[in-house]
Amino acid sequence: MITIQKAIKEDIPFIINIENRAFFSPWTEVQITASIDNAYAAKEANVIKGFIIIETILDEVHVLHMAVDPKFQRKGIGKKLMEKAFEFSGKKFFLEVRESNFPAQKLYKGFGFKVISRRKNYYKDNNEDALVMGLEK
Repeated sequence: MITIQKAIKEDIPFIINIENRAFFSPWTEVQITASIDNAYAAKEANVIKGFIIIETILDEVHVLHMAVDPKFQRKGIGKKLMEKAFEFSGKKFFLEVRESNFPAQKLYKGFGFKVISRRKNYYKDNNEDALVMGLEK
């Protein structure tokens, strides 16, 4: 059974491992470490299978980053992580997603997110655009 728990310092190496396997251009250890206070880990039998980093500002919730271990993708873990974001007391939710990441876009659209703008050349590894998606509750 997957549980979503507040990430702790000891989770950092496991989160970095997932990050490095899930992305072509992963966040650095410094970025992950700096964000650990805003991170939540999806765990099953004490094994981290994914994580989400969330920032709240007033009534806005920004999903800064999310990854699921490639071995466990498409098993509902991303959905459970996103549900964690909705536990925060926000009225507006935002995130960026690669224009080519159709599975993630489908997940977000399933929650009601809509594309509200585009960030040109947002991803520096290949200058891909990011779609800014938003949801207002």
